[in-house]
Amino acid sequence: MSKFILTRRGLIKSGAAVGAGLALPTIFTSRASAFTNEPTGSTVKFGFNVPQTGPYAEEGLDELRAQELAVQHLNGEGDGGMLQTFSSKVLKGDGLLGKKVEFVTGDTQTKSDAARAAAKSMIEKDGVVMINGGSSSGVAVAVQGLCQEAGIIFMAGLTHSNDTTGK
Repeated sequence: MSKFILTRRGLIKSGAAVGAGLALPTIFTSRASAFTNEPTGSTVKFGFNVPQTGPYAEEGLDELRAQELAVQHLNGEGDGGMLQTFSSKVLKGDGLLGKKVEFVTGDTQTKSDAARAAAKSMIEKDGVVMINGGSSSGVAVAVQGLCQEAGIIFMAGLTHSNDTTGK
């Protein structure tokens, strides 16, 4: 019987080979799984789905102000605060990948059905590539599922549910 000696170099080579093998199928299917609203033209649109009315309206309006400020900084507008804070290599003020960032908003009312309807409108009517928001777990779970079905990026705002954090 032969003895197998595992070296650190052999382990690294094996790990690299396995990783490359697992990544290979993504090369051939990347276009098939591209998100629904791939941006074309000179703009890209984000959706901010926050409670503007209802029990969490105060938090939602704070979220919305922060999101609007982020868009200003991405586009190089405003006082340039973030542009002055970060290196020019990180944030250039030319939007996202050279496309000007625009946004639309939806009022979740802190209700799952209203949040889902607003998100659906943003995806289908407005052509957003990303939705951000969700000040309650129920709202976030409802919108997360819709975004996954549509192939749209979803970033939950203030939820603590295991269903949105990956358990």
